Amino acid sequence: MTKIKNQKLVEATLNVFSKRFKNTERSIITSITLLKIAQMMTCKRVKYKEFEKIDNPNYYTIVFLPSGGGKDRISNDLDDYVFKPFRDWFKENAEKYYSKKKQQIQEEYTNSKNKQIKALIKEAEKSIRYPILEVVDGTQEGLFEDAKVLNEAGFGAITYKMSEFGMFLETAQNTEKQFLGCLYDGYDGKVISKSIKYGKREANIENMPVNCLLLSDPSLFTGGNLRYMFNLLMQTGLSRRCVISFQKPRKKEIEYNTDLAFEKEKQFYRDCEKLSEQFLKIFNKIPSNAVYVLTDSALKNLHYPYRIKMEELENATEDVLTKKEIQSRQHKAIKIACLYACLNHPTKLIVNDEDMQQAIDTVEFISKDFKTFRNYKPKEDDAYDKLWEFFLENLDKGFTRTELVYNQFQNFGISRDKFKDRFDDYIDSIAEMAKDKGYMLKIDSINRNSGTEYMLTKFEPQDLSDDTLPLDELV
Repeated sequence: MTKIKNQKLVEATLNVFSKRFKNTERSIITSITLLKIAQMMTCKRVKYKEFEKIDNPNYYTIVFLPSGGGKDRISNDLDDYVFKPFRDWFKENAEKYYSKKKQQIQEEYTNSKNKQIKALIKEAEKSIRYPILEVVDGTQEGLFEDAKVLNEAGFGAITYKMSEFGMFLETAQNTEKQFLGCLYDGYDGKVISKSIKYGKREANIENMPVNCLLLSDPSLFTGGNLRYMFNLLMQTGLSRRCVISFQKPRKKEIEYNTDLAFEKEKQFYRDCEKLSEQFLKIFNKIPSNAVYVLTDSALKNLHYPYRIKMEELENATEDVLTKKEIQSRQHKAIKIACLYACLNHPTKLIVNDEDMQQAIDTVEFISKDFKTFRNYKPKEDDAYDKLWEFFLENLDKGFTRTELVYNQFQNFGISRDKFKDRFDDYIDSIAEMAKDKGYMLKIDSINRNSGTEYMLTKFEPQDLSDDTLPLDELV
């Protein structure tokens, strides 16, 4: 890999990692890379100014990648081989902060006449909270305490990483749901303190950059309670905050030439070293607490026309969740434009036309995944297709749940217990497939509401009766 120009740095990173993870969509690699860049820049407390508004260029993303697809490996390789110098910078500053707090405790107890001074110092040092770069098992209290430490330290940003978002939602209790609520507020730089029944509530922390990386297998979200919960989260603000990237399951491309595979492996590490040097060079140039001001040209000539285009697209869209995702793109573009400004011209504190155009192109590129995810119907040993074919072959014939689960399960290529456990998921998917194909899955109560019958029927629009008045007469 030749010397990289700053404005090509993200593209070069994507090229290197796309070769390494050739079975992973480029949009997914893009989203995880942007998360790492946002983490790096917000740790220096970089901000952007849009008119009189000052905000953080933080980044939230949900990455849907089938199990075994390498979602954690991409994140870990970026940490270990590209952004390691930045992570070392954070660790060094965290050590300085911790040592400073210990020194303050030593000085505080210097003139104490208490005989237990050593025990007191040791106990006080235990209460020092160490600044951390990533949170992986968050609670509302923990998030607030971490934010307090970083707020006092004057550097760093909170980055929350969850490797199994689907499993988290599936088992979420009140504590976990409260934490998700904190993440919503964190997108706008606010970390909420928890109300304590008999204690004094601390003031909320403002202007604290929070980044979020949620990883999950998409098959968990295809139906039933999880799909309902996810749709609810989308309606309450998740789509405005998170860039969603997605990949369907697919066959892996295998490299059988061992010599070639070995050479590609060595080349990957060589390329990562060059990327790492370039990122560090840029990072060192960026002033702490830098504010990148959006130029009038970037806003008027690029962002405003983009906003109009999104509003037109929103008006032409019927799906409620897709509307919300479209609404969010213009705001995401501004945050990402600031990240590109940091890379393109680290010491020139503006967001120009080129930065904005790169950001708009990036948002549009990744946003295509949302529609794909919404329409995703997984194949589980072809069970969905086989169940659909069964209903199609028995058009206008009703079946009870008991009959489907216990008498027909072998026709769907799935075990009886598995079909029983995920019955509602399968039925929800068949109902959606029917709607897409011009059919309707009728679900009726039978035997005085003691059972349910499922029947696929062709959807036929009702003809108007002869007595119906024409439209002009009704008007």
